[in-house]
Amino acid sequence: MHAGTAEVRAAQQEYLLSSGQGIWLPAGIPYTVEVGADSVAFPIFPAAGTRAPNLDRPQRINLSNSWSEWLIYQFARSIGYLRGATSDTSLLDLVAGSRYATPKEEARPIEQVPLPPMPRSPEALTVAHSLLQGPDDPSETTDHARAVNISVRTLQLQFLQETGLPFIRWRTAVRVAASAALMDAGHEIGQAGRQVGFSTPAGFTRAFHTQTGMTPRQYKKARPVIPRHDDTLATDFSELMLPQLQPEAAPPEASPPSVPATQTWNRINDFHVLVWLYRGAARVMVGERTRRLRRGDAIWLPAGVRNSITLSRGSLLLPLGSRHGTPETRLPRNLVQRFPDEAELYLLHTFVANYSLVRPTSHDPNRITHSFLKHATRTRAGAAEDLAGVTPVYKIIRAVRNNPADRRTLTRWAQVLNADARDLGRAFLATTGQSYVAWRSEVRMTEARRYLEEGVGVAQAARRLGYAHPSAFTTVFTRAHDMSPREYQRNGWQHTDEPLIIR
Repeated sequence: MHAGTAEVRAAQQEYLLSSGQGIWLPAGIPYTVEVGADSVAFPIFPAAGTRAPNLDRPQRINLSNSWSEWLIYQFARSIGYLRGATSDTSLLDLVAGSRYATPKEEARPIEQVPLPPMPRSPEALTVAHSLLQGPDDPSETTDHARAVNISVRTLQLQFLQETGLPFIRWRTAVRVAASAALMDAGHEIGQAGRQVGFSTPAGFTRAFHTQTGMTPRQYKKARPVIPRHDDTLATDFSELMLPQLQPEAAPPEASPPSVPATQTWNRINDFHVLVWLYRGAARVMVGERTRRLRRGDAIWLPAGVRNSITLSRGSLLLPLGSRHGTPETRLPRNLVQRFPDEAELYLLHTFVANYSLVRPTSHDPNRITHSFLKHATRTRAGAAEDLAGVTPVYKIIRAVRNNPADRRTLTRWAQVLNADARDLGRAFLATTGQSYVAWRSEVRMTEARRYLEEGVGVAQAARRLGYAHPSAFTTVFTRAHDMSPREYQRNGWQHTDEPLIIR
């Protein structure tokens, strides 16, 4: 669970998961997952053929916030758009080292609600300490930023980058933890909610449930009241939070592996794709142009145009959605747009919903691409003028995508389309960023990888792609990928065959 709550039903039991928790479900066990509102859950599958822990029943996994990005990377790998293969050892060791899950019907001790991670920047840390001392502080974000002499955006970025939470969600998490500490100290539920700044009981219950996976009443019933040496109820939040701010020495928790630097293969899709840089930095080639992305940027990758992506260490670039590639689809004036930080949770939800079956029943997979185009597209008049000049090019693109074995030269295409060969060549280069011969070769290599991933033999793939002999296909493929087709089938790709994942 990246955020919020979910209920998993498996082996005639029900398991309640909250943010920072996961559950291992062995193969062969039927299950259902119901994800709560304002929640994001990632289904993660080890790659086919890797060893699996010797576990025959569900097993709960409790994770710190530091594992979040690495686990999202594991989900991204299962979709299959990243280059090469990777080891699942760390993921499987993580599962094997955890404990068996406890169904919600079985009693188990409820732990104290933890504080969210603390920021490191002096300004954000000052604001954080202020809110720990007074979580009921009603000040707006602008007031907190002004108090430490920085802009609102800087304060928001410090919290998001250093804690993994937007400032508003971080403050809510503090309020929930403080309210739980008050209830532990003997305060009534309504009193605890009011003291930490919740204006209504419904708002308090909703925030508490989102953060912990249980209502305040369920929490209070399961937690023992902490005995006190005097007859007063604790109201000093610094005193209540001190044990968490200064924890006792404990064995260091295992750290997640870092997200490695990665790439995609050069590819030419027959559909448009919208991708979003969730973390880090990326270099994206679209046709002949190179664009550098930073966190929060999204880029539209047009159908029929070569693209490749290079990601630095620790970076995560996630696909948000795709559209069928037709000439009528208007392209954005600027392929790159920036999403605000507060959209992160919604974009992660969209990523999961568009590439897995963990989605709302009313999910619209085209909503995100429609919204992107609405804010970044050209005018209809401009698009119509552009299409008038490149319609012959799109006819070629469509024909070759439908039949990569098509051997017609550009001169032959010019005759078929009643166009001047030189003008057609210039239009093709302007539209795709490549000459026709180079572009067709890229299309064939894109299809070749798909065939090989599906288990098609080298000879059959060569015939489907129009090569006269398998050796010619092997030579071209090896030159493009630095590995032979058979090596690619063994080590050049990785995705899951689980039907829950949509590729």
